[in-house]
Amino acid sequence: MARQSILKKSKSYLTEVHVETVRSKHSKSLSVSMIQGRYQLYTDKVVYSFEDLYKNFTATANQIDWKRFKPEKILVLGLGLGSVIQIIEAKNKVPMHFTVVDIDEATHYLTKKYTAEKFKSPIEYIKADAYAYMVQNQQKYDLILFDIFIDDLVPLQFETREFIKKLASSLLPGGLLLYNRIALEPKHVMHNMEFLDQVFMKIFPRADFVDIKVNWVLVSDKSFLKTQKNA
Repeated sequence: MARQSILKKSKSYLTEVHVETVRSKHSKSLSVSMIQGRYQLYTDKVVYSFEDLYKNFTATANQIDWKRFKPEKILVLGLGLGSVIQIIEAKNKVPMHFTVVDIDEATHYLTKKYTAEKFKSPIEYIKADAYAYMVQNQQKYDLILFDIFIDDLVPLQFETREFIKKLASSLLPGGLLLYNRIALEPKHVMHNMEFLDQVFMKIFPRADFVDIKVNWVLVSDKSFLKTQKNA
């Protein structure tokens, strides 16, 4: 088995290697491939996770001033294969604890099978609807990462002002929210602009976003960014 894993990883630097496809109650099917030695999770429309090559959060993390911001208590809404965990761990050497909430049993199964052993921090996995979890949540966090999609859409309940207020109230003083959104097509960009202006910035007036071409990552406070737009 070890030899097969080595061969598969080596081959993945030459071509995509399909690993597994599973049925999902929430995304129809989820597929795992190995590319450049990393596991990628995807549907027929979008990539959900790609270890440290998950460029929307990698690009955003590269713009945050981690010398000043050292989160210890972190909430991840939307598991994928745990890319955001690997990305944040690579940026911080302080002890961290992650709470990860995802309703999809398939993502929990795939993460624990393929990537969980790579995580260095304690991880609390919660299989639950993220909206219901936040409604009853009484904990506060230094960093909240929102990464929930059904294919290329954020479910509507996560775009309400009430939900964004709940995210805001779950941040510790000096905390940060990173909210991922698809920007594949003009219709996505228009919807993102409307959501940012009419909802997100009503709760976080100092918000900004990082444009990664096919994604926007909304940042609750632009002072956390190394290069601030409209500062």
